[in-house]
Amino acid sequence: MLIQLILSVMPMFVCLFWVVLLLCDNNRNLPKNYLAFFLSLSAVNYFVHAAFFNRQYDLFAFTDNIWVFTSLSSYPLYYYYIRLLTRDIRIDWRWSWILLPALVLSVFSFVIYFAMSPEELDLFVRGVMYHEQGYTGSYPQLVRLQVLRTTLFKAFFLVQVILSVWFGYRLIVRYNKEVKEFYSNTGGKDLSSVKWILFAFLFASVVSLVSNVIGKDFFVDKGPLIAFPALTHSLFLFFIGYVGYHQNFTVADFTNDVNDYRKKRLRATERKQLALSDRITKQQLSDLLRKNELYKNPELRITDIALMAGTNRTYISRIVNEEMRTNFCDWVNGFRIEYVKGIMKNPEYDNLSMLQIAEMSGFSSLSAFYRVFKEKEKVTPGEYRGIVE
Repeated sequence: MLIQLILSVMPMFVCLFWVVLLLCDNNRNLPKNYLAFFLSLSAVNYFVHAAFFNRQYDLFAFTDNIWVFTSLSSYPLYYYYIRLLTRDIRIDWRWSWILLPALVLSVFSFVIYFAMSPEELDLFVRGVMYHEQGYTGSYPQLVRLQVLRTTLFKAFFLVQVILSVWFGYRLIVRYNKEVKEFYSNTGGKDLSSVKWILFAFLFASVVSLVSNVIGKDFFVDKGPLIAFPALTHSLFLFFIGYVGYHQNFTVADFTNDVNDYRKKRLRATERKQLALSDRITKQQLSDLLRKNELYKNPELRITDIALMAGTNRTYISRIVNEEMRTNFCDWVNGFRIEYVKGIMKNPEYDNLSMLQIAEMSGFSSLSAFYRVFKEKEKVTPGEYRGIVE
């Protein structure tokens, strides 16, 4: 049926769509190139799915061995994509070992495939994979080895899901914390959206698990029923591509900003413009920010304050964390919110829009302004404005 054909190839074309966009992106960086590679492998994976759902027996029998590799490599490869966003400035080929289970099981499957006779291959494909009638009974040794391979695949896959999500989540949480300690506005810099993708991975793995329990052959020749796995995976893949395409800031940019601060501090020290003492109090730090209205700068960094105060960013970070019991981003946003509240209480500014107020106060976007204000005041800016008026 035409509808089954369209639905079966939909995830593959979603992958190819984002591969093209990522490779043509003017803001392309290493993680985006890597994500394009990841989605290219995913396209191969879903090509095999399409062959299965459209009963292309010979094509599926061969490509199923490739599918073993692409499926078992998906979670490890995405985990390493997170490393490229949060830790590694360049690809560390020593991490290639994470593909070892996928490679070994794929080679094992290929060896059995080439050793099987046409009759054994037909028995495995139609009897084991499609559960067609007339193919029951005892299986020969090579067919049983392929059945063992499918069992090993499920075990490896489950372990990979757990490990990739767990360690990927830890990398993102740690990175987001570091970003909040460095920048006063984290919009476009943190990886909250990527963190949600990990949960989407979990959901997709549950869908795959349910499909395996039911049997993928259940959806063959069922027409619209194939829409459930097809649309689920298509939306999931679209989400991956969309988030990756818009994630322009990475650990490489973070590292460049840190290195830039070190160079400025070194030059200032050489010119004797910086005192080498780290002595500055919590009150002095707050006064510096308030009197100079530094919080109005949406690109304010902890290093900017360190250079002005004649100290280092580690010392300021320690004051903010230990004495103020917050992080740099939230600390600066506190001054911004207080400034906003002052504006809203002043009748002279009644004609200003929320966007103008957000920009005057140092917020990088209107959405960030609304989110931070609601977190700190428990009401929206519009509701607060109505109260004070």
